[in-house]
Amino acid sequence: MRKIIIVLFLSVSTFLFSIFCHEKNNIKVLYPDNEKPNPPSDSISKVNSKPENLILVCGGTQVLLVDYYNSTDSKADIVWSWDARLAKDLPDVYKNKKFNHLDDCKAISNGNKILISSSSGAIAIINIENKAVEFYADVEMAHSIEMLPDNKIVAAASTHVNGNKLMVFDIDVSNEVLFTDSLYSAHGVVWDEKRNSLFAIGYDVLREYKIENKIKLVQKQEWKIPGKGGHDLLMAPNGDNLYLTETTSAWVFDIEKKQFKAIPQFPNAKNIKSIGENRIGQFIYTLPEESWWTFNVSFHNPKSKIPFPDIRVYKARWFKF
Repeated sequence: MRKIIIVLFLSVSTFLFSIFCHEKNNIKVLYPDNEKPNPPSDSISKVNSKPENLILVCGGTQVLLVDYYNSTDSKADIVWSWDARLAKDLPDVYKNKKFNHLDDCKAISNGNKILISSSSGAIAIINIENKAVEFYADVEMAHSIEMLPDNKIVAAASTHVNGNKLMVFDIDVSNEVLFTDSLYSAHGVVWDEKRNSLFAIGYDVLREYKIENKIKLVQKQEWKIPGKGGHDLLMAPNGDNLYLTETTSAWVFDIEKKQFKAIPQFPNAKNIKSIGENRIGQFIYTLPEESWWTFNVSFHNPKSKIPFPDIRVYKARWFKF
């Protein structure tokens, strides 16, 4: 009888422990407040219920929202997706050509919309709930986008006869360029709300701009980056540092001290396409496996990977950081 009671106690304990924990890549992850969230009834509910657990992934013609904690090293838990080829509100040239190579994706409007860019020649705003395309514009070799104050968008146009510049648009008027500024191999743009500044990265420089008359970008400062082939640029959660990548490594730029430093303990890798950090200090990044794309999204601190065997992934972002 005593043995039976002990066995029953151990079985119940094991069952209760499995409720509180989630196993991911052989690492037990305890959910906040020791409560495992109930699965929502549909994907939109899932997007709204735990936005801090989601990641954005883009490549080819697709944008994906993925639940990080419900994914494993063998399968991604995709909770929402958008494919340019299926968009009913895009002209054919955009569906079949200009959004063939998505290369950036950022959540905006409190996570209700997504900004996307494509090196095939366009940028857009996608409404998550109904997948409607609310804005689109031509940007040759677009490599990044960012929202600016007063409903403006800035896009980084990389190396192309009609590129090598920053382009400003109004979201209420598709395809009308309001202002441009030359920046060779423009690749990344980040709006700094704390300082009311726009930061932009090009081939070998990082620049700071101020906005005048709501549309004009006025360059205030410029720094040489520690390397060449500047690529990704993203604000750190603390709002005081910028993460950037170039062909040889990844770096952190202290905005107040105007200093570049290596990211402590971050993997030493070349040609990192995207990098970002969430509030608890975990990094997300993409590292090419074939040419410029990868079939995995990588994480650091703690280390893990999520596979995407059917998409040529270019960048990945924390949905909310």
